[in-house]
Amino acid sequence: MTRLMRKKINLNEFNRNVVTLMTGTTIAQAIPIAIMPILTRLYTPEEFGIFALYVAIASIFAVIATARYELAIMLPKKDSEAANLFNLSIIITFIISLFSLLFVFIFHQPLINLIGNPEIGKWLYFIPLTVLFTGLYQTLNYWSSRKKNFKRLAISRVVQGGTTASLQLGLNYVQNGVTGLILGTIFGQAIATGIFAKMVRKEDKDLLKTAPKAEMVESLKKYRKFPLFSTWGALLDNAALQMPVFILVRFFSSQTVGLFNLTFRALNLPMALIAAAISQVFFQKITALHHQEPEALFSYVLKLFLMLIAMTIPFILLMHFWGEVIFAFVFGPNWVQAGKFSSLLVFAVAIRFAVSPLSPVLAMDHNIKTGFYWQLTYFVTITITLFMASHFDIYQFIIIFVIHEIILYGLYLYLILNGCRQGKHVQLKEQFN
Repeated sequence: MTRLMRKKINLNEFNRNVVTLMTGTTIAQAIPIAIMPILTRLYTPEEFGIFALYVAIASIFAVIATARYELAIMLPKKDSEAANLFNLSIIITFIISLFSLLFVFIFHQPLINLIGNPEIGKWLYFIPLTVLFTGLYQTLNYWSSRKKNFKRLAISRVVQGGTTASLQLGLNYVQNGVTGLILGTIFGQAIATGIFAKMVRKEDKDLLKTAPKAEMVESLKKYRKFPLFSTWGALLDNAALQMPVFILVRFFSSQTVGLFNLTFRALNLPMALIAAAISQVFFQKITALHHQEPEALFSYVLKLFLMLIAMTIPFILLMHFWGEVIFAFVFGPNWVQAGKFSSLLVFAVAIRFAVSPLSPVLAMDHNIKTGFYWQLTYFVTITITLFMASHFDIYQFIIIFVIHEIILYGLYLYLILNGCRQGKHVQLKEQFN
């Protein structure tokens, strides 16, 4: 088989995988998009603000659910070693979920004081459930990506989107307030994770059960860079991504938090239809390129970035000039201000959309430290920047936030492209050793 034929086959396989996953992701994301105009009429901006705060806190806890060993599942050449990492990630998830439960019980009141919002108090006890289901889902997610079984990934996303939406709508009629938003999200995630696990067990049970358990400790040591660097980097990264919510809660009203969060969520949803699917398949693709054609990795990543940035241009123009009209029509009169926010926030969403799907390059073994240093830089700069911006009005706050995003994600792109070049040198060293 010629090299040209292999490239065509690989490209067709990549496109097919993207379409499969994107179809499921599109349906999954179309559901919350469809019900969002209903939710904004059932729940107030203040309630969306409390929901945003819960998600922000839970996300920080959940990011360390597996100590990041689930990322390593993609890397080994042998399936038996990857199966060990799968089992290891499951065990770690249960342990960390238990520790998070103990943490919440012991530090419940100090956490409320730190956050500065008493309304979040009772919901802190639900965070360990989010940690558990997130860790399990992510482990199943990366295992299925390794096996190129993107169909079950797509199904799980449709199930999660559908059940979460149904529960958020239905629970509002049972209990007023933010209850429906939070419990709908938790139960939706639980159901999706259960169905996902059943599919994996049915198709890969023999491989996962026959993985040599004696080698699990060896895998724990071999991939220790993930808990040592990637975990803390991801923790900082997630804390940084949630920093606007924490700062807004401290210095602005819950209504402003709700408006900001819904604006960002609404802008991200349509972009995420493409980005999530590409990123998932992209990780598997660059791992293969790293082993087979490392010299092609740089141009492949650069072309993908240019394609993504070109796709954002119509979206930027639409939201910048007509965002206020669109938001008022779709979400109702209570959300007019969110439309004003969207004309500015769309620039931050666009740069994230174009760069974030490429981030798996910095999750590769030889780039983990670089990824960590960027995450540390981002956390420090966003914290300082937003704290200083909190002394201005909300629109100036958003402008400063957007400028920060463009600069830092520009740096992120540079590091990703440089990481592609480093991959070539690493592969050459491995061939000579």
